[in-house]
Amino acid sequence: MSKDNQHKKVRSTTKIMRALHRDIGFLMIGLTIIYCISGIVLVYRDTDTFTIDEQYIENIKPNMAAHELGSALKLRRLRVLEETADTIYFNYGNYCKSSGEAVYTINTYPDVVWLINGFHKTKSRFGAHWLAVIYGVLLFFLAISSLWMYKPKSKKFIRGLVLTAIGLIIAVIALYI
Repeated sequence: MSKDNQHKKVRSTTKIMRALHRDIGFLMIGLTIIYCISGIVLVYRDTDTFTIDEQYIENIKPNMAAHELGSALKLRRLRVLEETADTIYFNYGNYCKSSGEAVYTINTYPDVVWLINGFHKTKSRFGAHWLAVIYGVLLFFLAISSLWMYKPKSKKFIRGLVLTAIGLIIAVIALYI
């Protein structure tokens, strides 16, 4: 292969990679915005940030024992605080034994936040997991294709490699913090 043909091939590969990087990058903007919002919300999942209080009134079987309430109301972390002749008080609310009425308040995310967080919490058994896999593959492509933005021996390319190394080091350090 002549030097001129080799130069055209390199130039052609660079041109293709730049075009793909640009087009895929624009495609990924919308997905990235949703993933960013979801990620920020999940960082604060151990706080009450982004949550609302929702009150529920449910009629369940009357005269239930205190230890049955958690499963009847589908509340995993229910703790009984006090029990009187007709009322059981628990950490979310209360239950009237005679009527079977349970009134409780749960601190939860608004529906739109649950929906957005589904992107980060997708499991392989759900069809939407392919979106997460494709998103990851496309992000990986964007990271690698950015190496074709500058000539390999240019200062900007070398600076890009240094910043890439710093990013990898920060990620590794963050794993141990």
